[in-house]
Amino acid sequence: MRSLLKRKALMTIAVASGLSLIGCVALDGNAVDNVAIDPPDYIIHNAHIVTVDDAFSIASAVAVIDDKFGAVGTDAEVLATAGPATRIIDLDGQTVLPGFNDTHIHMTSGERLEIQVDLAGMTSIKGIQEAIAERVAQSEPGKWVVGTRGWWEYNLEEGRLPTKEDLDAVAPNNPVSIPGPHYMIVNSLGLELAGITRDAPDPQGGEIWHDPETGELTGLLMDNASRPVRALLPSPTEEQMMTGLRRVLALANSHGLTSVGDPGGSHEQAQRFLALRDAGDLTVRMDFSYSVDPAAPLDEIEAELRTLPEPGFSTDDGMFRADQLGEVGLDGAELTAYLSHDFPGRPGYRGLQKVPDQQFREFAALANRMGWRLRPHAVGDAAIDQALDAFAYANRQKSITGQRWMIDHAFLLLPRHYQNVRDLGVIINSQYMHNYQLGELILKAWDRPLADQSERYRDWLDNGIMFANGSDGPISYHAEPLLQIYGSITRNTDWDGVLGPEQGLTREEAIRSVTSSSAYTTFEEEIKGSIEHGKYADFVIISDDILSVPVESIPNISILGTILGGNVVYGKMVN
Repeated sequence: MRSLLKRKALMTIAVASGLSLIGCVALDGNAVDNVAIDPPDYIIHNAHIVTVDDAFSIASAVAVIDDKFGAVGTDAEVLATAGPATRIIDLDGQTVLPGFNDTHIHMTSGERLEIQVDLAGMTSIKGIQEAIAERVAQSEPGKWVVGTRGWWEYNLEEGRLPTKEDLDAVAPNNPVSIPGPHYMIVNSLGLELAGITRDAPDPQGGEIWHDPETGELTGLLMDNASRPVRALLPSPTEEQMMTGLRRVLALANSHGLTSVGDPGGSHEQAQRFLALRDAGDLTVRMDFSYSVDPAAPLDEIEAELRTLPEPGFSTDDGMFRADQLGEVGLDGAELTAYLSHDFPGRPGYRGLQKVPDQQFREFAALANRMGWRLRPHAVGDAAIDQALDAFAYANRQKSITGQRWMIDHAFLLLPRHYQNVRDLGVIINSQYMHNYQLGELILKAWDRPLADQSERYRDWLDNGIMFANGSDGPISYHAEPLLQIYGSITRNTDWDGVLGPEQGLTREEAIRSVTSSSAYTTFEEEIKGSIEHGKYADFVIISDDILSVPVESIPNISILGTILGGNVVYGKMVN
């Protein structure tokens, strides 16, 4: 009996520490016979494994058993755990990182891909016109033609946004809509169908733009002003939606993503992801947030929330979870962020406040009472004030401490916000891709020195602010964690400018922002986000050592293989 107890105790110690019991020696020096745990399915060795554990350890080998990591350590330590059927994979020195986790990525946008005109990467209004004209030629008069995001004003040769006249020229008989970051450009027929005239008033949280000289509509609708148009846009078939979702899943995997946080969608959209999971086609772990209009009457919001699954629903394989309401919009983006002072050069204009203060306080309190976490969209400092004020209001009624509520984007999270963020345990869900891709627009809208305050990463960490990194992708922004890492370190961008050059992170900090810190946002830091015994075997194999290559080379590193739960979902493990 004593021998049996000793063996059980040794097994407990060994399993907890990630060691194999094959060939182990007991504490009294006697060999332990016939005591073993299941051997790994495969072992990767001769690798450079950046574990991202608490010590940021480097290992050379790791075992995979079912969908979890087994032993992690040296080649000799881990290879000793192999069984007769264990596959041994020599990585020939390649670098391995935990699977990347993008905490703010609009996977649901894939549903419309099959019916949209691909405008990604367009560099001229002429190119946009040609793409629209090609689709018009294939469409019946009166049918909507809708473009994708993924084009940028500062990249257009003409140096300006398209207008309704530009769209009218190639689509006089078809309504056309092309979206941008928090705006939409619509042609004359589209505006007419939506009932938007030159005399229409600006809605709460929206702006209808006019030519300053003639007063005519330009076709540009900011934020909530585009809602009447959105209500008219065509819907794809169920088959088209599922095809589009598979496309964005493949895109995410190609960039090393094994986990994502979708900041807002409907119950029906959640069911599509669950259907993909049931079919074995969900190739990222999904943290899903439900979209609710915080400006709606509170009794309607409560009734809507009661139709949703209980907050905290999750599948037992770690593939889907949902306990948040988001992306609850409090303001716009660069051109319409809600600021505490006037925009430079626009006296009296402080951006858009989408939800009145007391309405949002009561919404936050209701969500809290019903067990939901919030993750509002707040870009400007005044919008962040509004979010924190509502969080504190909800907290006074029922504590949110430890519930890890978040603020998404938080470009202008400033020192005056830090104490409240820490006191409430709020996580900042940031995306360096905004500075990286839209920094020129930020600079144009806010001017220096305000623009240099956007995404103060160094300052945040130094002041105890917890934040995770993402993209706001996958269509309009690069959903590429390697670019997020690079930009967070260097503060460099793709528009030949820099915002806040002193706010860069170390390589370790930047890597954590898309791995372990991201896992923390969903209470999953014990099961993913690093390469450690017992965690999900989610990892990525890259072409170069991210810790030693020149920092300017990081964006050129290739994703060789993306592995989810021990299974390859992109590329391969070995050349």
